[in-house]
Amino acid sequence: MGGYLDVIGLTPVETTLVHWTEHVFDINIGLLDARDPDLNIKGIDLVISAGDAPNAAARQSGDRRAVIISLGLLRKLWRFLTAAAHHPDVLSRAHPLRDPGKSWKEALDGPLIAFDDWSMEAERAEYFVDILMQMFDYVISHELAHLLRRHIDLLFPDATPGFVDEAATYLDQAPGRSPELLPETLQDIEFDADANGLNQMLLSMDEKHPFLRGWTAEDGLEYGFQLAFAHILVMRALDTREGPVDRPGTEYPSPLFRAMNFTNLVFRSLHDLVPCDFEESVRVHDTAWFEASEISKDIGFGDGRWFGEGPSDADHEKFLVREARYFEATRRIDRILDGADNG
Repeated sequence: MGGYLDVIGLTPVETTLVHWTEHVFDINIGLLDARDPDLNIKGIDLVISAGDAPNAAARQSGDRRAVIISLGLLRKLWRFLTAAAHHPDVLSRAHPLRDPGKSWKEALDGPLIAFDDWSMEAERAEYFVDILMQMFDYVISHELAHLLRRHIDLLFPDATPGFVDEAATYLDQAPGRSPELLPETLQDIEFDADANGLNQMLLSMDEKHPFLRGWTAEDGLEYGFQLAFAHILVMRALDTREGPVDRPGTEYPSPLFRAMNFTNLVFRSLHDLVPCDFEESVRVHDTAWFEASEISKDIGFGDGRWFGEGPSDADHEKFLVREARYFEATRRIDRILDGADNG
């Protein structure tokens, strides 16, 4: 069911995954604190839950704030990454950002235990380490955004003093959100966390890749590819419901629509930061989807669900209608928070 993780019983791979997750979390906390000490960001804890279900959550109770990630999610992200790394047609022509060993892995001590039995060139293995770091970065940035954007105040206004500990124990059984929030508002909150989490990631892109000393158009496109490819894999890990791939849940948007929206945001935002040819941005965006689609066949998704010419089970017209709403999600959440402040 869950509970706090006992690191003694972990496998070497699980130990490595937990260590890397802590590394990405610490980097994000350090960069956010340096940018704005008033956030009191160092007071946020990272909790790895022993739960088997692939879950992550942000929780707050009084002055205590925590990002909670289940070991089950780390295992599933690892399984998807492993499937990608060993697929001969996936990223066969990928080129990493210059000298990737100086980015995410710079502060990782010890050997890459999880990759000891991988029969592939070291450069390819290192590239997939970077992809895994981007997956962790998205999950952590999204959950931190829930805390920094005060979503928890809206979602759980009656949180008890033991709320964080309860969440670590029962993460597989997420508590119901405030009954006063409409399903559309709950979905707005998730899109707002995606947008603000991406903003955190892009604000820190220089610090996370200090060796670049200036971004070229090629570097920007490669970074966009990594962010998009990693995000699509995370959303597939969270696609655990039955029914149409584009159908939202009662509290969460469709993982497919989240991926479509997020990857669009990545390339729109990066184009403003690192100008490049628009058609080339579209090509790299589509390449990320195509490369990720190759993996879906190996990890059990049915025909048309996450792979093919496009996720053909999806209603694309429905996405275009909802995309207009997604763009306004942050403003709507701001208005709700302003109302709560003034109420």
